Amino acid sequence: MHYYEIKLLAYLKEHKDSKLEDIIGDLGIGADQTIWAIESLLEKNAINVEKARDIGCILSDEGKECLKEFPEERFIRSVAKKGKLNVKKCSNDIGFIWAKKNNWVSINDGFVVLSEKGNEVVSNGRYDYRELLNALANAKPHDIDRILSKDRHDAEILSKKRKLFEIKLYTRIKSAAITDIGIELARGDAGADNIGILTRDIIASGNWKGKSFKPYNVDAPSVKMYPARLHPVHEFISNIRDIWLRMGFIEGTGPLIDSAFWNFDVLFSPQDHPTREMQDTFFLSNPKEMDIEDLGLRSRVKSMHKKAWSKTWSERLAKQALLRTHTTIVSAHYVQKLAGMENAEYPMKIFSIGKVFRNESVDYKHLAELHQYDGIIAGEGIGLSHLIHTLKEFYAQLGMEVRIKPAYFPFVEPGLEVHYFDKKLNDWIELCGGGVIRDEITKALGTKKTVLAWGGGLDRLMFNKLEIKTLSDLYRNEIDWLRSRKNI
Repeated sequence: MHYYEIKLLAYLKEHKDSKLEDIIGDLGIGADQTIWAIESLLEKNAINVEKARDIGCILSDEGKECLKEFPEERFIRSVAKKGKLNVKKCSNDIGFIWAKKNNWVSINDGFVVLSEKGNEVVSNGRYDYRELLNALANAKPHDIDRILSKDRHDAEILSKKRKLFEIKLYTRIKSAAITDIGIELARGDAGADNIGILTRDIIASGNWKGKSFKPYNVDAPSVKMYPARLHPVHEFISNIRDIWLRMGFIEGTGPLIDSAFWNFDVLFSPQDHPTREMQDTFFLSNPKEMDIEDLGLRSRVKSMHKKAWSKTWSERLAKQALLRTHTTIVSAHYVQKLAGMENAEYPMKIFSIGKVFRNESVDYKHLAELHQYDGIIAGEGIGLSHLIHTLKEFYAQLGMEVRIKPAYFPFVEPGLEVHYFDKKLNDWIELCGGGVIRDEITKALGTKKTVLAWGGGLDRLMFNKLEIKTLSDLYRNEIDWLRSRKNI
């Protein structure tokens, strides 16, 4: 038997029927260790236990915050302090929504003001919801039913609608008593001169001297342990980031929301191109437009479009706000930044990783949002051969042998595609595209340097590494799969 079991049996043999709190206090081995010993001895029929059913109130994280102040209380104090608030600025505020439901505020000429009831709450500082939540949080188990019966309607709102707490039924051990089997087990271990577990007390007292130790059973059943792990998407992105950093690149970042000017126009995409239509791009209603602050850049891009496409260029279309459809938009921003830096050291190597959004039909290999990686190398005396070497080196570090073939993309000339042969699918899978950014674009962005660029989807790479069947598997957050998934 384990040291804890021996100690517990000896205690129960002496004290007969004992309450759990007394056992924990007297044994001195800790509550968790005592409970484990009780459960283990129960399986051996060495002890009997008396259990009781209890009810408990478990607060959510938001519920704990509401013990001091609810969002609607905080909101009306803000209104009281400022006199009135613009309804457009607080329409999505949860505090405003509940304050309005409670008739604490009213809306006059587009502004939120306190009602008579709201002024009363501010002055007396009382709120039934907060008082009920505090009562439940501090109640003894036998009082919870009484409190719920008294304020059942409000309690259901706080628990079911606002998810501030939940009521749980559970059983607890009240007391334990030794059985005849336990007495025999205790008698068999009473004169044992070996040690089952080496504790601090045994070492300090020297009681281990002259004694032997029980053999450790490596085949004994144990609780399966799950070490902490990163989410596979986060882990894979970290791996990709490490590769680029080891290759001497600097990481760049950019906004998820930008203008069509940066997403399309700067990158040589004509304004009547199908990818601009709503079925491919998420255009925003708020903000609907974004200003083009660099007037010189705007003028150069406008000239580029009119010369290349011989069509009227619309600033209104360029100012449309959208969710970016590719991370190449980040590279474009950095090309312009580099052009404005007098002391920039070339060649400059920059990569970016981030989410992009496309209004596509969702299937096993397409989602409305996905991750992409992008990169540029800017400098003099560089060409397509440097880009090919860079991409082959990158994929080699992922353990992938690739082939590269010519391809067309609007913003590069010449262009290329990288493909990987998937043995399971028996097919070549496109991984990324790239090339030398067109002179029209670099000129518009203000640089005379040659710029090599590429971009690809991370999700397809994860297909291969994680051996998943559909991209949606990455975002199910099923704990069993996350624990047992293949290492990247």
